[in-house]
Amino acid sequence: MARLVRERLTQAGRGELVGWKVGATTPAMQKLLNVPGPCAGAMLASGRFASPARVKAQHYIKIGIECEVAVRLGRRIGANATRKEAEAAVVALHPAIEIVDNRYGDFVSMGPATLIADDFFHAGFVLGPEVRDWSRLDLASAVGITRADGVEVQRGKGSDVLGHPFESLIWLANHLAAQGERLEAGQIVMTGSLPLPYWAKGGERLQTSIDGLGTAEVLLL
Repeated sequence: MARLVRERLTQAGRGELVGWKVGATTPAMQKLLNVPGPCAGAMLASGRFASPARVKAQHYIKIGIECEVAVRLGRRIGANATRKEAEAAVVALHPAIEIVDNRYGDFVSMGPATLIADDFFHAGFVLGPEVRDWSRLDLASAVGITRADGVEVQRGKGSDVLGHPFESLIWLANHLAAQGERLEAGQIVMTGSLPLPYWAKGGERLQTSIDGLGTAEVLLL
């Protein structure tokens, strides 16, 4: 079902597949969404922005932002990938914002199947500057902060994302392989929000920052 939805969206002009997002990677998100584990969604070209980005809040029903580590792949990752193989495929990391949209109202009542078919809240993503010397970083200990107009509104850390953001990457590779798909070179993977999402409003300047990676920013018009 999710693949069929993606194909229909591409046909409707949303662009080709450019990567994947992993959602519900933290205990807090799993509790909030009432799901037992991570879920995946596709990301299309029309939703890709470079920081600092400007987007219109009116294009969304209930817009939120998530503070995430984004991975850019330099090679394919197949099934049963080891941590070493996954890391070897990473060409760069980015501080990033996932733009999410509560299109559902009472999302818990919708159930996981519907949320997954609809790419699990995904509405776009904003990439901050690339970091190629990421191996020096302790991503598990890195703190991620979401700010609205300069005021901290959410905080989390890398270890909240399945223990480490790269564990999210490994989970996704295996999940896609089980469905007959795979991670390809050049794709972007949003590994999951360190803190809970921040539900935003028009006029706010929103920023996410992650220790060692830097910041990503979006202005809601």
